[in-house]
Amino acid sequence: MTTKKEDVMGLIGARKEDESCLTFTYGSTSKLSGSGVATEVDLPGGFKLNVDEPSNFPGGENKGPNPLDLMCVSLGTCQEITYKLYATVMDIDLKSVSAKVTGDINLSGFVGVGEKIGFSNVNVEITLDAPDATDEQLNMLKGAVDAHCPLVASLTNPLELNTSIVKVDSTSTSNPTDNLKEGVMALVSAATEDGDALKMQYGSTSILNGGGLKTTATITGGHTIIVDEPVTMPGGTNEGANPLDLFCASFGTCQEITYKYYSQVMGIDVQSVSCKVEAPIDLGGLVGLADDAVGLKSMTGTVTLETNASQEQLDQLKAACDAHCPLVDTFKGPTPVSLTWKRASNKK
Repeated sequence: MTTKKEDVMGLIGARKEDESCLTFTYGSTSKLSGSGVATEVDLPGGFKLNVDEPSNFPGGENKGPNPLDLMCVSLGTCQEITYKLYATVMDIDLKSVSAKVTGDINLSGFVGVGEKIGFSNVNVEITLDAPDATDEQLNMLKGAVDAHCPLVASLTNPLELNTSIVKVDSTSTSNPTDNLKEGVMALVSAATEDGDALKMQYGSTSILNGGGLKTTATITGGHTIIVDEPVTMPGGTNEGANPLDLFCASFGTCQEITYKYYSQVMGIDVQSVSCKVEAPIDLGGLVGLADDAVGLKSMTGTVTLETNASQEQLDQLKAACDAHCPLVDTFKGPTPVSLTWKRASNKK
């Protein structure tokens, strides 16, 4: 399906007549159970995704992208889709747009050694294939996209983040991941000896080709994700999850993995941990009709723990996870985001 100007303008017209027509709640549900830290994610539209850590992390088996790379994917693909929508309205023939996202983080904070927990900065480099457009046109396009991209706004502004825990009694007394504690303590030791030992850079590359909104993201570890919009969005074909749902999934899975690691270190038997994430938004900001509400304003995460631990133990576990989850710190922000663009072809 091709993104058409009249369809985008029709969406804007509908929003002008009914302020609630672009109000949505994005989200995800996911669950981490058994050995390791791989988690299975269910996304709206029937899409499923595996999230995991690489094999050099405790319990990691590289079954899918990790939560921090997934956050980068959501940002890059959201930028691409916003570029496509605004180029269509501005009559710019955008043949393709690609995004390279990199985020710097020191995971010493995650293991309780460093002070900064979340991303210190995120960089987005956009490549535009629009040979008939002037630099002036593309600079204007960038300005419009940077001002109205929902996930740029969500990262650069503080997000109201609410988390809660629900206990489900476990029927098992065995802990399936006893070996995780040793691996986590090794990370703590490395960070204690060398403050730079856990400096990491996460990221993704993605590209939106053709007339629709479908984009393909590639992530370290050999993982590929198709990202798209539903058919209700001009140019959407619903071939993959949308960026905002993936943003929610990155948070939910990061919470789960953090709970798994910290439960091991604290000696709390947790058989499974799942997270339901909900994030309301008015996409009137995306189409330029609600500039005071471009990004997400709030996100709620409900963590369900299958365990026989006491409530006091679970309260202590929650406090540790909320204090050290990288995406809790990142989303409570603001997080600096650098946005640049370059041409894919020769300048006109």
